[in-house]
Amino acid sequence: MGLVDEIRNRRDSWNSRLEEQRVSQEPYDHEFEKGNARRIEEEIRKNREMVGKFPLLEKQSK
Repeated sequence: MGLVDEIRNRRDSWNSRLEEQRVSQEPYDHEFEKGNARRIEEEIRKNREMVGKFPLLEKQSK
């Protein structure tokens, strides 16, 4: 079962690296996320209004 132990040790080392990275990151910015949620909601609303409508294309000059 040497291979299983080797794979488990590799996985554990990656888990510890990811955990170290997560801890070292800056604190989560809730205000930015709220603003981002508002922007996404606005984009969804705009897309819903455009369902079945096609924007006018300017005539292309040749």
